[in-house]
Amino acid sequence: MEFKEVPLWVIAFLISGSFHEFAHAYAAFKLGDDTAARAGRMTVNPLPHIDPTGLIFLVIMSFSGYGIGWMKPVPVNLYNLRHPRRDYMIVAVAGPVSNIILAAIFALVVRSFPEVIAHPQGRLLEIFLMINVLLAAFNLLPVYPLDGSHIVEGLLPESMLEGWNNFKRYGFFVLIILMFTGLLWRIMAPIMRFIYFIIGL
Repeated sequence: MEFKEVPLWVIAFLISGSFHEFAHAYAAFKLGDDTAARAGRMTVNPLPHIDPTGLIFLVIMSFSGYGIGWMKPVPVNLYNLRHPRRDYMIVAVAGPVSNIILAAIFALVVRSFPEVIAHPQGRLLEIFLMINVLLAAFNLLPVYPLDGSHIVEGLLPESMLEGWNNFKRYGFFVLIILMFTGLLWRIMAPIMRFIYFIIGL
């Protein structure tokens, strides 16, 4: 990636990541937990969601062509949810779904107005599309603390929860290993292809 495109990745990530966190907060609010809303996190304004370390990591990773960083996790109080396991799974799903919806909107623009890609702002549109697909695919991985781990937790039978919770403790290290061995992108590639397929690209 060219140096001049790094700010575009950062802008696209901050906006898309804010929608992702807003979706978590909104889903939790609708399911009975107003913790995130009271903390000022039920907003698409990027400022309350920014994690400085995640932002720095995003800038560094942008030079690799895959700008992945992270925002501050939205606080959720399970005791406020009406059906904690099921509802927390819905809250987790809401984030990636919001990115798939955004990606579908950008894909619709690309399909409807293909000539826009030839213009300078077309590159920003491409980056918005790519980063939303990346965010959705990355967060769907079943590794703690990603959303996919909470989705799996909501689907597992009670008898398997103890083993799953033990595995969750190593989630961060699993992500580091996947990232630095290059396996992360190999695992994400089919998920990304499926998302591109369902949004019509």
